[in-house]
Amino acid sequence: MGAPGSGKSVTLLTLVAAERISGVVSVVADAQDGMSLPEAEGRVFHFGAGQAESAATLAAFSAVASYRQQESAARGWGSLVLGKPWRLAILTMDEINRMIAEDAGTPKPFRKWVAGMLGAGQITWRKVGMGVRIAGQSIHLEDLGDSEKIRANAKQGTTWLGRVNSSMTRSMASDMTTGTVEITPVPKYFGVSGAAELEAAWSGKEAPTGPTTAGTAWMIQSGQPYMSRVWRAVKENRTYPGLIGLMESAPLVDFTPEEAAVFREAYDEALTIALALLDGWDGKGAVPGAADEEHQEPTGSTAPASRGPAPPASARTLRDDVLDALAAGPLRTREVRQAVGVGTEGGPASGSVDNTLSKLAEAGLVARVGHGVWARTEPSAAPADPS
Repeated sequence: MGAPGSGKSVTLLTLVAAERISGVVSVVADAQDGMSLPEAEGRVFHFGAGQAESAATLAAFSAVASYRQQESAARGWGSLVLGKPWRLAILTMDEINRMIAEDAGTPKPFRKWVAGMLGAGQITWRKVGMGVRIAGQSIHLEDLGDSEKIRANAKQGTTWLGRVNSSMTRSMASDMTTGTVEITPVPKYFGVSGAAELEAAWSGKEAPTGPTTAGTAWMIQSGQPYMSRVWRAVKENRTYPGLIGLMESAPLVDFTPEEAAVFREAYDEALTIALALLDGWDGKGAVPGAADEEHQEPTGSTAPASRGPAPPASARTLRDDVLDALAAGPLRTREVRQAVGVGTEGGPASGSVDNTLSKLAEAGLVARVGHGVWARTEPSAAPADPS
């Protein structure tokens, strides 16, 4: 996570280059229409540009994971051996907030579909040698599709925290550590002291600045943070030729032919779904624009003909879980927390549940009916949930 100019793109491109050199299958999705990571296009197994293509790329990657799982089960394999027959594969999703953030402008069914696929993949893909890397400007729940699962699962991997504009984002990252090392804010420039900025403000002059801190970040893994920095990249003609050369110094790494066929078929199917959802389809009935009956509303079948994740009916948010918990009657705050899984593996944080209750109260969907007791309001009094 990092603000614009914090060095996210160069860091991601450095990792993608390292993957290609190391024989890892790299798949990249850039929700900013390909403008964030243009150097990766044509230099990885697959590059998806824009919201629809990024969602379809995620679905296709998930389909390959399902293929690996089915093949492993059929052969009685309980674990993965790299290269026999599958390579390690990493999906990089940049500008994820542009797809699933509450203020991204995308329809709610689309956000729920993407968030559901991503949250499920974080849990299940590792065993078959596949992983996901997401990048954005914020880790607030509303910026992650209101999915506590995505943020909770991210704590199990490595977190890169560059310069951010939100103190809340820094505090959330601090929750991922053991507390033995304080995570201090990364400034925009090296060598700028508070005293110098104060003096410049009084004199009406600009404070002297040192080199930019782009690429400097806190790396947090297993609760242990340490300060790091990627190599500085020089931009020429709006791209990074040094990183392009690094990627092209090794041959392109592909999925196996069988995996590639699964990926392409699932991508084509998911792209139709993504475009329909972005165009206002609610996920019910036949997919608008689908060519045949394979694109009808899913019925829960796990037929091999379609390994890609279904449209958004199965994806749920913390908001949904809280409302369901209160459906049977009033509950105390601690009872709501317990009902939605606080304290369980992959469950939400207590603070996230409390924030969700407050937002539902602001929307008129729940109300306090006693000290620390919540209840759903009458359906007729509750405003419709905006999509």
